[in-house]
Amino acid sequence: MKKLEDKIIKKIYRMEAGKTIGQIISEVSLTILLILSSLFIFSVIVEILNEQASFDLFDFLRDDFEIIKENFLNNSLLFFQELPLPLIYILIGLSLLLVWLLYIVIINSNKI
Repeated sequence: MKKLEDKIIKKIYRMEAGKTIGQIISEVSLTILLILSSLFIFSVIVEILNEQASFDLFDFLRDDFEIIKENFLNNSLLFFQELPLPLIYILIGLSLLLVWLLYIVIINSNKI
């Protein structure tokens, strides 16, 4: 009877260990995929802004403080209007998904 219990315990241990390893691998791979996707979309956004010369709007920051006060709000609004909004929405969604996934991983790390 003792041998049967030991066999059952070993099988349950192997099954749970395999399940845990699978969960860890899937969470790590999903995290890496989300990070790489976010970095790719961020680089595409920066490239689009460079092609549009949108960063040239902030050249006025080298000027006098009075000129900065006068033009900061106008140039900031113009800069935000030139942003590629669909890509920004995707980047925000990926970032929120990444934060949620990291939260789940941290919560579940206590169970492992």
